[in-house]
Amino acid sequence: MASGSTYTISGGTNMIGVVAGDVIDDADFNNARANVDKLLGTPSDHPLGTYTASSIYGINEGGAGVNAASAGGLVYADNATGGFKRLQDDVQLLCAFYGITVRSGVGSDVADGNTITAETWTNLMLNIQDVWNNRFSTPSALGLYGTSESRSATWNTEIEQTMTFTWASEAECRAWFNMGCGVGINARVEGSGYNSQTSNWASLLNAMSTVAMGPSTTEGSSGTNAGLGFYEMSTSYQLLWTKYGSGAYASNYVKVYGKVNSTTNPTTVDIKSVYTDPYTAAAAAAADGAIGPDGVPSTGDDAAGYTDVVNDGSGIWRVLSAIRTADNRNITGIDGVSYPTITKSSISGS
Repeated sequence: MASGSTYTISGGTNMIGVVAGDVIDDADFNNARANVDKLLGTPSDHPLGTYTASSIYGINEGGAGVNAASAGGLVYADNATGGFKRLQDDVQLLCAFYGITVRSGVGSDVADGNTITAETWTNLMLNIQDVWNNRFSTPSALGLYGTSESRSATWNTEIEQTMTFTWASEAECRAWFNMGCGVGINARVEGSGYNSQTSNWASLLNAMSTVAMGPSTTEGSSGTNAGLGFYEMSTSYQLLWTKYGSGAYASNYVKVYGKVNSTTNPTTVDIKSVYTDPYTAAAAAAADGAIGPDGVPSTGDDAAGYTDVVNDGSGIWRVLSAIRTADNRNITGIDGVSYPTITKSSISGS
Protein backbone atom coordinates (compact mmCIF):
# COMPACT_ATOMS: atom_id res chain seq x y z
CA MET A 1 0.00 0.00 0.00
CA ALA A 2 1.18 3.55 -0.72
CA SER A 3 2.61 5.43 2.28
CA GLY A 4 2.73 9.08 1.21
CA SER A 5 0.49 12.04 1.97
CA THR A 6 -3.28 11.71 2.06
CA TYR A 7 -5.15 13.59 -0.65
CA THR A 8 -8.64 14.34 0.61
CA ILE A 9 -11.64 14.12 -1.70
CA SER A 10 -14.68 15.55 0.08
CA GLY A 11 -17.56 13.31 -0.97
CA GLY A 12 -15.26 10.93 -2.83
CA THR A 13 -12.49 8.50 -1.91
CA ASN A 14 -9.31 9.74 -0.23
CA MET A 15 -6.08 8.76 -1.97
CA ILE A 16 -2.61 8.05 -0.59
CA GLY A 17 0.40 9.42 -2.45
CA VAL A 18 3.14 7.05 -3.56
CA VAL A 19 6.67 7.23 -2.20
CA ALA A 20 9.64 5.59 -3.93
CA GLY A 21 9.98 2.03 -2.62
CA ASP A 22 6.25 1.58 -1.85
CA VAL A 23 4.54 -1.63 -2.94
CA ILE A 24 1.47 -0.63 -4.95
CA ASP A 25 -1.68 -2.66 -4.51
CA ASP A 26 -5.09 -2.65 -6.14
CA ALA A 27 -6.53 -0.11 -3.65
CA ASP A 28 -4.06 2.57 -4.75
CA PHE A 29 -5.28 2.27 -8.33
CA ASN A 30 -8.92 1.74 -7.45
CA ASN A 31 -9.21 4.72 -5.08
CA ALA A 32 -8.03 7.03 -7.86
CA ARG A 33 -10.29 5.31 -10.39
CA ALA A 34 -13.33 5.59 -8.07
CA ASN A 35 -13.04 9.38 -8.04
CA VAL A 36 -12.68 9.55 -11.82
CA ASP A 37 -15.73 7.30 -12.12
CA LYS A 38 -17.76 9.70 -9.97
CA LEU A 39 -16.59 12.73 -11.94
CA LEU A 40 -17.47 11.21 -15.32
CA GLY A 41 -20.41 9.11 -14.20
CA THR A 42 -24.13 9.47 -13.63
CA PRO A 43 -24.94 12.60 -11.59
CA SER A 44 -25.51 11.98 -7.91
CA ASP A 45 -29.12 12.03 -6.79
CA HIS A 46 -28.69 14.87 -4.31
CA PRO A 47 -32.11 16.34 -3.37
CA LEU A 48 -32.58 20.00 -4.21
CA GLY A 49 -33.19 22.53 -1.46
CA THR A 50 -29.72 22.67 0.10
CA TYR A 51 -26.42 23.05 -1.72
CA THR A 52 -23.99 20.47 -0.31
CA ALA A 53 -20.96 20.40 -2.60
CA SER A 54 -19.59 17.11 -1.29
CA SER A 55 -22.76 15.29 -2.36
CA ILE A 56 -22.85 16.73 -5.90
CA TYR A 57 -20.83 15.26 -8.77
CA GLY A 58 -21.15 13.52 -12.13
CA ILE A 59 -21.38 14.95 -15.65
CA ASN A 60 -23.11 11.95 -17.27
CA GLU A 61 -20.22 10.85 -19.50
CA GLY A 62 -20.36 7.12 -18.82
CA GLY A 63 -17.92 6.86 -15.94
CA ALA A 64 -14.28 5.81 -15.90
CA GLY A 65 -12.86 4.26 -19.06
CA VAL A 66 -11.14 1.46 -17.18
CA ASN A 67 -12.36 -1.26 -14.82
CA ALA A 68 -11.10 -1.57 -11.26
CA ALA A 69 -7.93 -3.57 -10.67
CA SER A 70 -8.36 -6.99 -9.11
CA ALA A 71 -6.95 -7.85 -5.70
CA GLY A 72 -3.66 -9.61 -6.26
CA GLY A 73 -3.74 -8.72 -9.95
CA LEU A 74 -1.41 -6.55 -11.98
CA VAL A 75 -1.65 -2.87 -12.84
CA TYR A 76 -1.10 -2.96 -16.57
CA ALA A 77 0.22 -0.34 -18.94
CA ASP A 78 -2.91 -0.63 -21.11
CA ASN A 79 -5.70 -3.00 -20.25
CA ALA A 80 -9.48 -2.80 -19.77
CA THR A 81 -8.95 -3.90 -16.15
CA GLY A 82 -6.33 -2.06 -14.13
CA GLY A 83 -4.85 -0.27 -17.14
CA PHE A 84 -2.83 2.75 -15.95
CA LYS A 85 -2.78 4.41 -19.38
CA ARG A 86 -6.57 4.29 -19.55
CA LEU A 87 -6.80 6.02 -16.20
CA GLN A 88 -4.26 8.57 -17.47
CA ASP A 89 -6.48 9.11 -20.52
CA ASP A 90 -9.46 9.92 -18.29
CA VAL A 91 -7.46 12.33 -16.14
CA GLN A 92 -5.97 14.05 -19.21
CA LEU A 93 -9.49 14.44 -20.58
CA LEU A 94 -10.85 15.91 -17.36
CA CYS A 95 -7.93 18.33 -17.06
CA ALA A 96 -8.50 19.52 -20.63
CA PHE A 97 -12.23 19.98 -20.03
CA TYR A 98 -11.77 21.91 -16.80
CA GLY A 99 -8.78 23.94 -17.99
CA ILE A 100 -6.42 22.41 -15.41
CA THR A 101 -2.69 22.00 -16.01
CA VAL A 102 -1.63 18.38 -16.40
CA ARG A 103 1.07 17.58 -13.84
CA SER A 104 4.47 16.09 -14.63
CA GLY A 105 4.29 12.53 -15.93
CA VAL A 106 0.49 12.42 -16.15
CA GLY A 107 0.45 13.62 -19.74
CA SER A 108 2.94 11.02 -20.97
CA ASP A 109 1.10 7.74 -21.61
CA VAL A 110 2.83 4.72 -20.14
CA ALA A 111 3.57 1.75 -22.37
CA ASP A 112 4.68 -1.83 -21.91
CA GLY A 113 8.16 -1.88 -20.45
CA ASN A 114 7.90 1.58 -18.87
CA THR A 115 8.41 2.23 -15.18
CA ILE A 116 5.60 4.17 -13.53
CA THR A 117 7.42 6.45 -11.11
CA ALA A 118 6.23 7.42 -7.67
CA GLU A 119 6.01 11.01 -8.93
CA THR A 120 3.69 10.03 -11.79
CA TRP A 121 1.45 8.01 -9.47
CA THR A 122 1.23 10.87 -6.99
CA ASN A 123 0.72 13.54 -9.65
CA LEU A 124 -2.13 11.51 -11.13
CA MET A 125 -3.84 11.62 -7.75
CA LEU A 126 -3.13 15.34 -7.38
CA ASN A 127 -4.66 16.04 -10.80
CA ILE A 128 -7.76 14.10 -9.78
CA GLN A 129 -7.95 16.24 -6.64
CA ASP A 130 -7.48 19.37 -8.80
CA VAL A 131 -10.45 18.41 -10.95
CA TRP A 132 -12.62 17.41 -8.00
CA ASN A 133 -12.07 20.73 -6.28
CA ASN A 134 -12.90 22.67 -9.46
CA ARG A 135 -15.67 20.49 -10.85
CA PHE A 136 -18.28 23.28 -10.93
CA SER A 137 -15.91 25.68 -12.68
CA THR A 138 -15.68 24.52 -16.27
CA PRO A 139 -14.41 27.35 -18.48
CA SER A 140 -17.59 28.47 -20.20
CA ALA A 141 -19.30 31.21 -22.16
CA LEU A 142 -22.39 33.25 -21.29
CA GLY A 143 -24.66 34.18 -24.16
CA LEU A 144 -28.17 34.51 -25.52
CA TYR A 145 -29.70 31.36 -26.85
CA GLY A 146 -32.93 29.82 -28.00
CA THR A 147 -35.81 32.24 -27.97
CA SER A 148 -37.16 35.67 -27.06
CA GLU A 149 -40.45 37.35 -26.29
CA SER A 150 -41.34 40.97 -27.01
CA ARG A 151 -44.09 43.47 -26.26
CA SER A 152 -44.87 46.84 -27.79
CA ALA A 153 -47.90 47.70 -25.62
CA THR A 154 -47.43 50.26 -22.86
CA TRP A 155 -47.78 49.42 -19.17
CA ASN A 156 -47.64 51.31 -15.88
CA THR A 157 -47.86 48.89 -12.94
CA GLU A 158 -46.26 45.47 -13.40
CA ILE A 159 -45.44 42.97 -16.12
CA GLU A 160 -43.83 39.53 -16.02
CA GLN A 161 -42.44 36.84 -18.30
CA THR A 162 -41.27 33.23 -17.82
CA MET A 163 -38.67 31.20 -19.70
CA THR A 164 -38.89 27.42 -19.20
CA PHE A 165 -35.82 25.22 -19.71
CA THR A 166 -36.52 21.48 -20.09
CA TRP A 167 -34.06 18.60 -20.39
CA ALA A 168 -34.83 15.12 -21.70
CA SER A 169 -33.89 13.49 -18.39
CA GLU A 170 -32.99 14.20 -14.80
CA ALA A 171 -29.40 13.09 -15.50
CA GLU A 172 -29.05 15.62 -18.34
CA CYS A 173 -30.48 18.39 -16.19
CA ARG A 174 -28.17 17.67 -13.27
CA ALA A 175 -25.13 17.21 -15.52
CA TRP A 176 -25.76 20.65 -17.04
CA PHE A 177 -25.44 22.35 -13.66
CA ASN A 178 -22.74 19.98 -12.39
CA MET A 179 -20.53 21.23 -15.24
CA GLY A 180 -21.02 24.77 -13.96
CA CYS A 181 -23.49 25.71 -16.70
CA GLY A 182 -26.47 28.00 -16.07
CA VAL A 183 -29.77 29.32 -17.41
CA GLY A 184 -31.36 32.75 -17.24
CA ILE A 185 -32.65 35.80 -19.06
CA ASN A 186 -31.55 39.05 -20.63
CA ALA A 187 -34.14 41.84 -20.72
CA ARG A 188 -33.88 45.06 -22.66
CA VAL A 189 -35.81 48.01 -24.08
CA GLU A 190 -35.41 48.43 -27.82
CA GLY A 191 -36.81 50.99 -30.23
CA SER A 192 -36.84 54.76 -29.77
CA GLY A 193 -38.94 57.83 -28.98
CA TYR A 194 -39.93 56.77 -25.48
CA ASN A 195 -40.25 58.88 -22.33
CA SER A 196 -37.71 59.41 -19.54
CA GLN A 197 -39.23 56.72 -17.34
CA THR A 198 -38.83 54.14 -20.10
CA SER A 199 -35.29 55.41 -20.69
CA ASN A 200 -34.52 54.78 -17.04
CA TRP A 201 -35.86 51.25 -17.39
CA ALA A 202 -33.62 50.77 -20.43
CA SER A 203 -30.62 51.90 -18.37
CA LEU A 204 -31.61 49.65 -15.47
CA LEU A 205 -31.86 46.56 -17.68
CA ASN A 206 -28.68 47.39 -19.57
CA ALA A 207 -26.76 47.69 -16.29
CA MET A 208 -28.19 44.43 -14.96
CA SER A 209 -27.36 42.65 -18.24
CA THR A 210 -27.77 38.85 -18.31
CA VAL A 211 -28.90 37.12 -15.13
CA ALA A 212 -28.07 33.40 -15.10
CA MET A 213 -28.59 30.80 -12.38
CA GLY A 214 -25.72 28.33 -11.93
CA PRO A 215 -25.31 25.32 -9.62
CA SER A 216 -24.86 27.27 -6.38
CA THR A 217 -25.43 30.96 -7.09
CA THR A 218 -26.71 33.43 -9.68
CA GLU A 219 -24.72 35.91 -11.73
CA GLY A 220 -25.51 39.34 -13.17
CA SER A 221 -23.65 42.57 -13.88
CA SER A 222 -25.47 44.88 -11.46
CA GLY A 223 -28.01 44.37 -8.72
CA THR A 224 -28.47 42.26 -5.59
CA ASN A 225 -27.72 38.55 -5.73
CA ALA A 226 -29.80 36.41 -3.36
CA GLY A 227 -26.98 33.84 -3.48
CA LEU A 228 -29.13 30.93 -4.61
CA GLY A 229 -28.52 28.45 -7.42
CA PHE A 230 -30.03 25.33 -8.96
CA TYR A 231 -29.34 23.08 -5.97
CA GLU A 232 -31.22 25.43 -3.64
CA MET A 233 -34.38 25.57 -5.76
CA SER A 234 -37.80 24.26 -4.79
CA THR A 235 -41.08 23.80 -6.62
CA SER A 236 -42.14 27.31 -5.61
CA TYR A 237 -40.38 30.43 -6.88
CA GLN A 238 -37.22 31.53 -5.08
CA LEU A 239 -35.84 35.06 -5.49
CA LEU A 240 -32.53 35.08 -7.39
CA TRP A 241 -31.78 38.69 -8.33
CA THR A 242 -33.07 42.23 -7.71
CA LYS A 243 -32.19 45.45 -9.52
CA TYR A 244 -33.62 48.93 -8.78
CA GLY A 245 -33.90 52.04 -10.91
CA SER A 246 -32.15 55.31 -10.20
CA GLY A 247 -32.85 58.99 -9.56
CA ALA A 248 -36.52 59.90 -9.66
CA TYR A 249 -37.24 56.27 -10.63
CA ALA A 250 -35.35 54.61 -7.79
CA SER A 251 -38.53 52.85 -6.65
CA ASN A 252 -38.82 50.89 -9.93
CA TYR A 253 -37.35 47.39 -9.86
CA VAL A 254 -36.99 44.04 -11.59
CA LYS A 255 -36.87 40.75 -9.71
CA VAL A 256 -35.79 37.44 -11.20
CA TYR A 257 -37.03 34.16 -9.71
CA GLY A 258 -36.32 30.48 -10.26
CA LYS A 259 -38.04 27.18 -9.53
CA VAL A 260 -37.90 23.51 -10.58
CA ASN A 261 -40.57 20.95 -11.37
CA SER A 262 -39.24 18.47 -8.78
CA THR A 263 -36.64 18.53 -6.01
CA THR A 264 -35.92 14.80 -6.38
CA ASN A 265 -36.17 14.28 -10.14
CA PRO A 266 -35.71 17.73 -11.72
CA THR A 267 -36.00 18.06 -15.49
CA THR A 268 -37.38 21.61 -15.81
CA VAL A 269 -36.27 25.02 -14.58
CA ASP A 270 -38.51 28.11 -14.78
CA ILE A 271 -36.91 31.55 -14.75
CA LYS A 272 -39.50 34.30 -14.16
CA SER A 273 -38.73 38.01 -14.42
CA VAL A 274 -41.10 40.54 -12.85
CA TYR A 275 -40.87 44.27 -13.68
CA THR A 276 -42.58 46.56 -11.16
CA ASP A 277 -43.14 50.29 -11.59
CA PRO A 278 -44.66 51.89 -8.46
CA TYR A 279 -43.55 55.36 -9.59
CA THR A 280 -46.63 57.46 -10.42
CA ALA A 281 -47.27 61.04 -11.40
CA ALA A 282 -49.49 61.44 -8.34
CA ALA A 283 -46.78 60.26 -5.99
CA ALA A 284 -44.13 62.44 -7.55
CA ALA A 285 -46.41 65.48 -7.73
CA ALA A 286 -47.32 65.20 -4.07
CA ALA A 287 -44.18 67.14 -3.28
CA ASP A 288 -45.19 70.31 -5.14
CA GLY A 289 -48.50 69.62 -6.89
CA ALA A 290 -47.20 69.46 -10.46
CA ILE A 291 -45.04 67.24 -12.65
CA GLY A 292 -43.88 67.32 -16.26
CA PRO A 293 -42.86 64.78 -18.92
CA ASP A 294 -39.51 64.03 -17.25
CA GLY A 295 -41.30 62.67 -14.16
CA VAL A 296 -39.39 64.98 -11.84
CA PRO A 297 -41.15 67.88 -10.08
CA SER A 298 -39.86 71.46 -10.37
CA THR A 299 -37.60 71.04 -13.40
CA GLY A 300 -39.29 73.64 -15.59
CA ASP A 301 -41.58 71.41 -17.63
CA ASP A 302 -44.37 70.82 -15.12
CA ALA A 303 -47.00 72.72 -17.13
CA ALA A 304 -46.65 70.24 -20.01
CA GLY A 305 -48.17 67.39 -17.99
CA TYR A 306 -46.99 63.84 -17.41
CA THR A 307 -48.19 60.50 -18.81
CA ASP A 308 -47.50 57.65 -16.39
CA VAL A 309 -46.68 54.85 -18.85
CA VAL A 310 -43.69 52.69 -19.67
CA ASN A 311 -42.72 51.50 -23.15
CA ASP A 312 -44.38 54.37 -24.99
CA GLY A 313 -43.31 55.79 -28.34
CA SER A 314 -41.69 53.06 -30.46
CA GLY A 315 -40.43 51.15 -27.44
CA ILE A 316 -40.13 47.35 -27.61
CA TRP A 317 -39.80 45.43 -24.33
CA ARG A 318 -37.88 42.23 -25.04
CA VAL A 319 -36.90 39.27 -22.86
CA LEU A 320 -34.38 36.77 -24.24
CA SER A 321 -33.40 33.37 -22.89
CA ALA A 322 -29.75 33.06 -21.88
CA ILE A 323 -27.40 30.23 -20.96
CA ARG A 324 -23.91 29.71 -19.64
CA THR A 325 -22.51 26.64 -21.36
CA ALA A 326 -19.27 24.65 -21.36
CA ASP A 327 -19.99 23.47 -24.90
CA ASN A 328 -17.37 25.88 -26.26
CA ARG A 329 -14.66 23.60 -24.82
CA ASN A 330 -14.91 21.18 -27.79
CA ILE A 331 -12.92 18.51 -25.95
CA THR A 332 -12.84 15.21 -27.83
CA GLY A 333 -14.11 12.50 -25.50
CA ILE A 334 -16.57 14.71 -23.61
CA ASP A 335 -19.90 14.43 -25.41
CA GLY A 336 -20.76 17.17 -23.05
CA VAL A 337 -23.64 19.51 -22.99
CA SER A 338 -27.20 18.31 -23.51
CA TYR A 339 -29.02 21.53 -24.29
CA PRO A 340 -32.44 22.21 -22.80
CA THR A 341 -35.52 22.87 -24.88
CA ILE A 342 -36.71 26.42 -24.19
CA THR A 343 -40.32 27.54 -24.17
CA LYS A 344 -41.67 30.96 -23.26
CA SER A 345 -44.70 32.74 -21.92
CA SER A 346 -46.04 36.03 -23.21
CA ILE A 347 -45.14 39.25 -21.41
CA SER A 348 -48.28 39.76 -19.35
CA GLY A 349 -49.51 42.52 -17.05
CA SER A 350 -50.42 46.17 -17.34
